[in-house]
Amino acid sequence: MNKRTFIWFGVLVLVLAVVIPFAAFRARGDGENGEDKVPASLKSGQSIFVTNCGTCHTLYSAGTDGNYAPNLDELLAPNGAPEGPTAEETFKQTEGRVLNAIKQGVDSSTTPGRMPGGILNEEQAEEVAEFVARTAGEG
Repeated sequence: MNKRTFIWFGVLVLVLAVVIPFAAFRARGDGENGEDKVPASLKSGQSIFVTNCGTCHTLYSAGTDGNYAPNLDELLAPNGAPEGPTAEETFKQTEGRVLNAIKQGVDSSTTPGRMPGGILNEEQAEEVAEFVARTAGEG
């Protein structure tokens, strides 16, 4: 083998070990730079979600891959593609469900490690609930 073969092998290893993983990790991105852009009216809720909820919950539109809590894209995805008045009812029901979970928590007193209530103030909770209700299941 000559020196040129070793150089090409080194370049190949560099591409496989550095460039491809970097591209893969950047593909999904974060909530601000990810594939799924959200309307300006939901940006605040998205930011609050990423900061306070994203460590635990997975939500595609926020660019989060939580490790501990339910995947909200699976848990809260609307059945089918709601349209018209039914869509708004579905969003409001999901928003109420999320808001209740944020305020009351989820089995926090009986099961250690579950989501405690009162993590966010009233305004933040409403923004996150609207963001989650409008975007869950889109990924």
